[in-house]
Order: sequence, then structure tokens, then C-alpha cells
Amino acid sequence: MIAYLILFSFFPSAVNAQSTQSTQSTQSTSEPIVNAQVEALGVDVGYAAQWGLQFIHANEVWAISSGTGVVVAVIDSGSGPNPDLNSNILPGRAIIRGRYIESALDVDPIGHGTHVAGIIAAQNNNDIGVAGVAPNAKILPIRILDAAGDGSASDLAIAIRYAVDQGVRVINLSLGGAQELTSLVTALQYAADRNVLVVAAAGNGGPSSTVTYPAGDDLTLAVTAIDQLLNAPSFTQRGSYIDITAPGVSICSTTRDTTIVDPSRRCAGASEPYITMSGTSMAAAFVSGVAALIISAQPALTAIQVREVILATATDIGELGRDATFGAGLINAYAIFQALGYFATTVVFPTVSSLGQVGVESIGSLAQLPTTERLQWFRCDKPGEATLVIPEGCESIAQSQKINYTPERDDIGFFLRFTSLVPVNGVPEIRFSATTPRVTGVWSRLTAIEIGSKISLTKLIQTASNGTSSARKISGPCRIIKEKILVAEATGTCVLRLVVTAKKPFSRLTTLANILILPKI
Repeated sequence: MIAYLILFSFFPSAVNAQSTQSTQSTQSTSEPIVNAQVEALGVDVGYAAQWGLQFIHANEVWAISSGTGVVVAVIDSGSGPNPDLNSNILPGRAIIRGRYIESALDVDPIGHGTHVAGIIAAQNNNDIGVAGVAPNAKILPIRILDAAGDGSASDLAIAIRYAVDQGVRVINLSLGGAQELTSLVTALQYAADRNVLVVAAAGNGGPSSTVTYPAGDDLTLAVTAIDQLLNAPSFTQRGSYIDITAPGVSICSTTRDTTIVDPSRRCAGASEPYITMSGTSMAAAFVSGVAALIISAQPALTAIQVREVILATATDIGELGRDATFGAGLINAYAIFQALGYFATTVVFPTVSSLGQVGVESIGSLAQLPTTERLQWFRCDKPGEATLVIPEGCESIAQSQKINYTPERDDIGFFLRFTSLVPVNGVPEIRFSATTPRVTGVWSRLTAIEIGSKISLTKLIQTASNGTSSARKISGPCRIIKEKILVAEATGTCVLRLVVTAKKPFSRLTTLANILILPKI
């Protein structure tokens, strides 16, 4: 039998968007209903009235990320056409009763999927309509809902697998139902195993409703809604399954319907295809858009890492800590990017782990810094601390643009720095690590020996040269016998000068070695 889903906006449907209108749903004798409901509450006019973007600080990170390179699947009632979406919508597909229907770009009979898509990826700065959270992301529309907003949970499972196979990084599910279907759970696991983040509307059944699925599944990021006063609207559900909160009341976005009867729902132009809707459907779309921003900026992050940074940086609202009404709190795009190393309150620099020895790998670190492909090692003639200014006496080393670098003979006598090019408010900024130890071509293989030990200098001294090695005692409880053997006589620190001489490529290499002499065990 067919299991019906319902959108979480206020439109009647079996698989329906989560918005705020009451919805009548139908259910077969053996399969669950998923309901999405939307209701129009108020008016937003164009970008200036997009309170949701401002509340989650999405516009504040566009200089760093606008969603470029990320595809978000919107499994819904279809998407488009709409002039604010046309350039960002990929060719769609409909999956109805298990059958694939090609060329399903313009198939949205109720406008719900188009509204959701617009919240995620409506174009910005094009002089019309509204701006999406990730205005340069692409939308893969997959229609599983009919003109009543109803659809099959079985079709939803197929659609999730299809979206994953198309290479999307985020799937938006602004729909749900009261029961968990095995095929749907399996599809969600399929997405998780392939590093795809699934965002689901938490439901519009009100505080006394039971858990909504697929939002109730731990494999999804379950999203509830707030209004402009940071209150939970009457339609929002409660439960420990709720993960995060986003704007969901009177949200102005795209639609394909230009004949809306209620003029109060018009926004961004009295006769243009933009209306307001409310519901957890809309809230889920905000979170999907933010996820696209994160992945665009740092594509190496896993779906789990994206999920965790969203939850860890949420603005706590309601009861202290995570609660059944708001989950972790209100999603905060600025805080997310700050946690990823952008907008740092204190400047964070790259660091280096290095012994300063020829042939021994030095490793750079970008901890708390944004991932970048612009890395560079420098050779410097003097030591120094980390800096934002190109230090005097430093030159870039050719073909050394990786996280690691192995010092060569040309580096002997110099200091190394590791650098990263970091975008700060959209402006590139180069950051230099502090210098490594002075690179040496000769060093001691050992840092500690026991009392009574006798070590051959050929085993003690390591060098990049092919010359003759020798050592001279500077101080400490040790002695050198016949210029060949080091003898440890008592506890303390033995200081040696190690020397290697050769005609070429180095006439003379030298360094001081501190060797700790330990009690014999």
C-alpha cells in the first residue's frame, strides 16, 4: 500500500510542506501519513523585509561564501519557474508511485517547493524579488507531491537515494508523517553513508503532537520554527528529536502562482510571484541554505562535521541549554563561520612542527583557520614571531605549496615560515607562522644516554654532508676518547660542538648538541 506524506506548510497534502495552515491528510490502511503545513502570516517586501536572513546573520557571511559549487536537493512539490530561481535550478525529476518522470523542472502545482527553494537559493543582487540564504547554490528539484500536496513515503525513499546518486551534498525535506517506514530509514542511512546531510522539518502539529518522521530519525537534522519575537509559534511541535531552530513565520519567498487570492500574502511587489508562508517547512529551508554556505566554504567537511558546527554554535533561546522546544537554539551563520576560523576575535596564525633538520619533514598546521588551497613555505634569514606582514629577508620556496615541507641543503642556515592565505570579510590576508629553528645540516641522533655509555661519534652525528664528522666537548660530565668515542661519566648535561668538514657542497657545518646523561637503570 502507499504511505502518504504531508508537507509542513499550510497546504493540504499527503506529503506536505511544513507551513502554518491546518491540513487534511489521507492515509492508507498500511502506510503512514507525512504532513506538511504552511500558513500565510503577514507581509515581507523584498530583501529589506527578509527578517529571517538578518536573524540568522546569513547576509554577513556572503563575502566568504554564497553557496557556489553546492547542490541542494529539494524533495517536495517541484520548484519553479520563477525569475529569481531560474538560473539556480537544475533539470528536475518527478517520482510518482515509484515511476520516474523526466523533464520535471516546471512541475510545482502548489508553489510549496518553489517557496522552499527560494529560501535556500533565490538569486541576490539582481534587482528583483528576494535573496536566498545561499544565493549561488544550485537546486535539484525532485517532485513527489501531487496537486493536493500528498505523496508517498515510498516515493520519498526513492527520491532520497536518487538525490544522493546525483551528487548532492544537502537534501531538504520540508515534509513528514507520523510513522517511520523501514524503506525511508534505509534511504536515510544510504545518504548518511555517502556524506549527505539531510535536513527535515520538525512538523506543524502543535505542542501535543507526536514525533514527526523523517525529522524524528537521528539521521536527519530536525528543524523547528520561531517568529520575529523569538517565540515558538502555536503550530510548532515539541520533543527531544528537535535539533535546531530557524525563522518560520511570515517568510517571503518565491512562488510560481501569480493569482494568489489573499493580497496580504503578497510580498516583494504587489503583482510579482512572491508570497509569505509560515511553518517548519520554511525553517528547514533556512538550515539547508546555511549548510550549503558551510560546505561551499569548506567542502572537505563531512556531513557530521557540518551538523555538529551548526548545533555547537546555535544561539541559545528558551530554557538554558538544549530543550524540547528549540533544540540547541537558533541557527547562527556568523557564529558558525567564526568557529571555522573566519571573523576570529583574535588573529589565529598557522603553526609549524619542525626540528630544523635537513631531510626531516616539517609540518604546518591550520588549526582554527579556514581551509585554503593557498599555502606557501618561505625561507628567511632571521628568526621572528608570527605576523601579518611579509617579513624582511624572507623569500618563497619554489614548489612548496603543501602542508608539509622537507628542508633541503639550500635551507641550511636559514629559518622557515609556513603561510596561509585567509579570507577576512572577503579580503585575502596572508598569515605567517613563527619561524622554525635555524635549519642545520648536522645534528645529534641522540638527546639522552645513560651513565657509562660509550657511543661512537659516527653513530652519534647525523648530517646532510658527505664530509668528515668530529665532536668537541664544551662542558658537562662526559669526555671524548681518541676523537671517536663519547663516554658518559655522570648525570647532567653534556654540551658538544658537532662539526662536519668537506670541500663541497659545504665547507664546514657545525652545531651545538645538548645531551642529557641519565642514571643507569
